[in-house]
Amino acid sequence: MPLDPSTLTAFENAAAGHDGVLSDPTGALVIKPCTAQEIAFYESATASHPRFAQYMPTFMGTLQLNKGDEAKELAAAVSEQPAATGTAATLASNDPGPLKGKKLDTDTSIVLENAAAGFARPNVLDLKLGARLWDDGTAEAKRARLDKVAAETTSSSLGFRIAGMRVWQGEGQSKTEEELSAVDPESGYKTFNKMYGRTFSADNVATGFREYLLVPSAGVTPASARKTVNRFLADVRGVQAMLEAEESRMYSASLLFVYEGDPAAARSAEEKLAAKERAELDALQDVQMDDGEDEDEEPKLASVKLIDFAHASWTPGQGPDENALRGVRAIVNVLEELEKELAGKE
Repeated sequence: MPLDPSTLTAFENAAAGHDGVLSDPTGALVIKPCTAQEIAFYESATASHPRFAQYMPTFMGTLQLNKGDEAKELAAAVSEQPAATGTAATLASNDPGPLKGKKLDTDTSIVLENAAAGFARPNVLDLKLGARLWDDGTAEAKRARLDKVAAETTSSSLGFRIAGMRVWQGEGQSKTEEELSAVDPESGYKTFNKMYGRTFSADNVATGFREYLLVPSAGVTPASARKTVNRFLADVRGVQAMLEAEESRMYSASLLFVYEGDPAAARSAEEKLAAKERAELDALQDVQMDDGEDEDEEPKLASVKLIDFAHASWTPGQGPDENALRGVRAIVNVLEELEKELAGKE
């Protein structure tokens, strides 16, 4: 699969993470600098852990970029593997402005399918998992720094924290500037950097979820937000069940949430999906729809994926990853409470 390096551009549809992330001209792929450990984890998950791979980004291979950003090769690392993740996708992450993480010192990038592809206005939320954020190879000074961040945020109290958000505010919104977020006048998106999530406690973290899910200025109603919450709940519960059955460890991994932020696009997607379901019930799933759409163009409504595996490994005999699971279970609890709250507003 050839990629022309001169056509790669900075990836903008992101919520948190490191600098240096790129995208191809179609927006279907994300090219993210990565470590050998992360590549190995993707490869092994795809080959030997299909249940885990179901909730990972689709791994397309690796790309070598030299200092002149010339692409040398896209390695079809999984070209002969059966498709284990369907339309799973990811968004690479990069915080805005000076709060971006430093670009990794590597010429190797991982190529992943972009989770935002197929959404008209993708709203993105990155939730970093775990109270412990470092692996055994981390230097003592960095361990202390990460432990301090965890102790001062919901990472310690809940096992997760909001690492960043990007939320569409609707057409023609007025320009505003806040200490931790701002609306881009061209795109209409409000970006919440990594410091935003550090302001919350266990008692008020649901406020951040409300900011992400309920956007009146874009026409998102409690009823439509509740539908999104229920879609997210189904996926997060699936992640929980999978992690309870696997023996692995992930440090500084995230759950990435994406949903359709344009209500008109969401309604259109719901209608198309309903039409497809009716066709399947009529045993017509193998017949192309009248509008000419094929399965690759299936409309998107919501998606949850595990991302960021630079500090991930398989740990046979050591049981499930309770560090990550604690955060996943807490996220389920927050979403369940929000679902009840939104139901009361309909």
